[in-house]
Amino acid sequence: MADYIKLSKQDILDKDFEVEYKGYKVEEVDSFLDMIAEDYKTFTDREIKKDEKIALLEDEVKRVTNDLKQTIASLKLTENQIDELARKGLNSSDIIKRISNLEKDTYNK
Repeated sequence: MADYIKLSKQDILDKDFEVEYKGYKVEEVDSFLDMIAEDYKTFTDREIKKDEKIALLEDEVKRVTNDLKQTIASLKLTENQIDELARKGLNSSDIIKRISNLEKDTYNK
């Protein structure tokens, strides 16, 4: 099967067949070719719409990928900050204790 379309809608519409004795009815052949030509038009329109949608989705993937990269970079920065605080002797429980003590001092007055 070829990767390209051999006939266009116009090729189908313009095709004439020789009429012979005991041949096909010309009207039936023309009617059938008209249906085929309309199907070609429909397929072509669908292909164009799909190509447009693919382009939009590729742009969206690029945008989301960039957002993901930025988020990962932010998380790494936060992890580095947490590691630095831990090296300085501060951890989550120490911070919570300090906040708790500040709240007690503030609200018990």
